[in-house]
Amino acid sequence: MGARLGDSSQTNWMLFSFANRVLAGCALLLSISYFLKKIPALLLKSRFWLLIIIAVTIRIFSVVSSPNPPIDVFYILRDAPKLILEGKNPYKLNYPAPYGVYIPQIIFVYGPLTPFIFLPSVILFNDPRYMLIIFDLATAFLIYKLGKSLKIKESFIKAIIIIFLFHPLFPFMIEHAWLEPVMTFLLLLGVYCFNRQPKSLKGPLALGAVMAIKNVYFLPLAVYLAKQKSRLTNYLWMILVPLVLSLPFLIADPKLFLERTLTYSTNSKAIAQALAPTDVSLSIAAVILKYTHIVLPNFLVILAGIIVSLVLVLKNHRTQFFSLLSVFLIFIVLFMFGPFVFLNYFAFLGNILLFCLLLSLSRR
Repeated sequence: MGARLGDSSQTNWMLFSFANRVLAGCALLLSISYFLKKIPALLLKSRFWLLIIIAVTIRIFSVVSSPNPPIDVFYILRDAPKLILEGKNPYKLNYPAPYGVYIPQIIFVYGPLTPFIFLPSVILFNDPRYMLIIFDLATAFLIYKLGKSLKIKESFIKAIIIIFLFHPLFPFMIEHAWLEPVMTFLLLLGVYCFNRQPKSLKGPLALGAVMAIKNVYFLPLAVYLAKQKSRLTNYLWMILVPLVLSLPFLIADPKLFLERTLTYSTNSKAIAQALAPTDVSLSIAAVILKYTHIVLPNFLVILAGIIVSLVLVLKNHRTQFFSLLSVFLIFIVLFMFGPFVFLNYFAFLGNILLFCLLLSLSRR
């Protein structure tokens, strides 16, 4: 399952852990039915929807089983929207981290769009993670829409949706409130818009929304635009989205905003001091840090990313498939040489490759 499925000290953990394992077993049996030639007609018609229901239920149980997961991201995404509701600056969020999470202080470090995205879930459930479930379902719907527009066989589209919804890390992602389901949806939305309406502003605006959550993703998104032979205005619109959303916070407290969104997220030495678990990081930089105590400077990370980006841009492949594959390659270079990369980063990379597979099946 790839998830903690709750803290063992919580009374409901054992129940939902067992329920999720049973549901996962049912999903496995349903998946095996796709390899059988003779199955009941009722199962043939309903198995796809049953798999979707199981995927959603496991996600819900993963949330319910762990009402207070021991990770800072959950508290950041829960409490920042609350400050927005109170008319306060979410970047002033600052309190000691509970449950012994590895970052000692809870501070809001994401882009200005983030607290607004999670407002509905926090208002209704006092929990941001239900929005992640909605984004996963929205991504599955986009996979279907994109596949149909590319004239891909429906059986292939459904297979990719099932693979996406049952990514081995999905319960872990939801329980621990990682933002990657949001990033995955927005990236695929951008690809879908470029595929359907190449000259529309919808594609650049969707990619701009990605930057309004994590501005350090500019380089791979810019390369995607370059591979699409985008006009200069598309780059400007992509950059304009995070800039416009940032204005209220820049006006309120520019120093604080820049410290949280730029200095904190790009200062490799500060991150290395704040994040202790080099043993569970899967990047080259973490290995170097662990055994030599050397933190790779940012300019080396950026330089590696720029070199790969230039090589990919110069390659004369303008297809959607190669454009998205280029995004994957740049991301993996940046992740490998950045300070830390955890399992959620690889879930994001895996989803990008899955979308590349979808694009490669196009009959157009």
